[in-house]
Amino acid sequence: MANVILLKRGLATDLGNLSLEYGEMAIAYDAEKKSAQLYVGGEGDKILVTADVAGAVSAALQQANQYTDTKVDERIKALIDNAPGALDTLNEIATALQENQSAVQAINLAITDKVDKEEGKGLSEADFTKAEKTKLEGIAPNANNYTHPAKHEATIITEDTTHRFVTDAEKTKWDAKYDANSTIDGGEF
Repeated sequence: MANVILLKRGLATDLGNLSLEYGEMAIAYDAEKKSAQLYVGGEGDKILVTADVAGAVSAALQQANQYTDTKVDERIKALIDNAPGALDTLNEIATALQENQSAVQAINLAITDKVDKEEGKGLSEADFTKAEKTKLEGIAPNANNYTHPAKHEATIITEDTTHRFVTDAEKTKWDAKYDANSTIDGGEF
């Protein structure tokens, strides 16, 4: 039945070599750790404890093994987190990274080119590039605070062949050509 014995906090020996002092206990379990027997040191030899006690110890050992196996499986599944089969171990990830140095360099470049978080500032969709920020820093304060005047002085207008001022003399001459009752091509003026 049993081929391994746990002694004194995990020291192991073969069942045939087991020697127990009076009152010492040891658990012998099979290679699959599915069943166990309890031995107690007696008068000059080891004594197998009755089947009832041994069965209870065996059941407890089996429950403990199932619990730890389940927890290990849960932890591994959480660590893998639905990764594809080709990338679910550290070795596979390391190999993939070694074979894709251009991707690794692109990731490293993206990391070094990232915007650092500054205390009191947040990141948004309207963040500026360094070039845009430099351009904005070059604009004088209140440079865009233009107020359109209510009146324009005539001196601000630049005359050309299509834009000219009319003098008072020209206005008088035009006014004299037609009076209020004059018509042009049969219509009133």
